[in-house]
Amino acid sequence: MDDWIALLRLDVGHGYYADGRCRGLRFEPAAETADTLRRCGVLARSDGSSLHLHAPADTLDRLETSDGGLAWRVFATDDAFACGTDDRAERPGQLLWVGGPTPGGATDLAAEPRPLTSPDVAALLQPRDRQLPPFALLWLPIDGLLAGVSPPVPLRLRWQLAPRATVWKYCLHGNWPEPALAIVDAAGQTEFGAPAADHMDDGTPVLAIRSLGRLPLGQRPLQRLQLRSRPEPDGRSDKVLIRRLPLPAAQFLAREVIDGQPAVISEIHVHR
Repeated sequence: MDDWIALLRLDVGHGYYADGRCRGLRFEPAAETADTLRRCGVLARSDGSSLHLHAPADTLDRLETSDGGLAWRVFATDDAFACGTDDRAERPGQLLWVGGPTPGGATDLAAEPRPLTSPDVAALLQPRDRQLPPFALLWLPIDGLLAGVSPPVPLRLRWQLAPRATVWKYCLHGNWPEPALAIVDAAGQTEFGAPAADHMDDGTPVLAIRSLGRLPLGQRPLQRLQLRSRPEPDGRSDKVLIRRLPLPAAQFLAREVIDGQPAVISEIHVHR
């Protein structure tokens, strides 16, 4: 029986998901890569958050004589991925190019936006990708891949994705007569502005309270926010109106202009 060698384990981390592991990625090899893997007997496996390569030991010399690198088109299939990911590519004209490693290089892969029209990107895309481009292209130089192989330990790489950060906007519906309403973070790490009169698209009036900065979205956010009525001149302590406010879902995004600058906001609706 042939001895098999684990060539690669690539783990994709993501700050949006509660366990830190990405969800729903589909790795499709580019045409030449599929031919190379088949010719060299390399098996590729993926579970949506990682990519594994294994090969018979006696076929490594075939891989060593292959030119260039191995490439995968990476598609995101999880429903929350697009809204919950900090994506630096200007879509649909760009995608993320994830390259590495070089011999002796770092094991953390870097991603950079590249136009679909750039020669290195265009060469790896299929005709249907013009209508629905992949989220990213993964490029692994063969010399860098094999330089890290030390049987039975595979080369371990990591690609870290960041969660999208938005301005959190609480929309208070109904009658809120209490004085000096405020949203308070129990951990003291997040600050919100004062309530301001606002309205929904259909004209419904609301009180809006926005975070003073952008906050990361999460599958299960850790913040514990309360709605309080602030102390009055007689010195009484805050009155807690809502002990634990709901936190934003990734899918509810909107755009506003705040202080003259466009901003992506997450709306959270609280009814009374």
